[in-house]
Amino acid sequence: MLGRCLLKTFDFDRVVQNHYYARPMQDRVRVDSVAFACAASELRATVSTADLPRLHDALFDQSGEIAYGLAGAVDQDGIASLRLDIAADLVLTCQRCLGPVKFSLKSARNFILVPQTQALGDPAEEPDDVERIHVDAMLDVATLVEDETILCLPMVAAHQPGQCSPPVALEGASEKKSPFSSLATLKRQ
Repeated sequence: MLGRCLLKTFDFDRVVQNHYYARPMQDRVRVDSVAFACAASELRATVSTADLPRLHDALFDQSGEIAYGLAGAVDQDGIASLRLDIAADLVLTCQRCLGPVKFSLKSARNFILVPQTQALGDPAEEPDDVERIHVDAMLDVATLVEDETILCLPMVAAHQPGQCSPPVALEGASEKKSPFSSLATLKRQ
């Protein structure tokens, strides 16, 4: 059977235990970065925010998609590069009121491909829209999109001043009796 494997193992309280192993839930897009750049290939797709686990802490909910475009190129000096364009409308968590904040994300970044044997250099010396990354024969595009998305998020997501909604009172919180109310009745006596 495709994607199914039963493995028999010894367990301390049973002689035979069957374990079920399933194939991965999704096949992630991977490209050979140098071959992709040399062929001047282009890739346009979307990735669900639910499939990007490192992004979940910043999001109010995991619904939504990030549209991306990846294009390869080689300049006149023979230097291979990738260009990543991402766009998304995300719903982040406001750090003041913990409510939803809409955030429109649009970014373009160029990546210069550097051989594994060569150092990447000082990021402070790079232009703002250019970054150096090592050549990867199995470059995971979704991880690259996730990294760039995380870098584009605001340090602190929040509504504009005065636009935060007041926190919602929990049910039963208003009915909670003060522990000092019995002292107030004693004081009246």
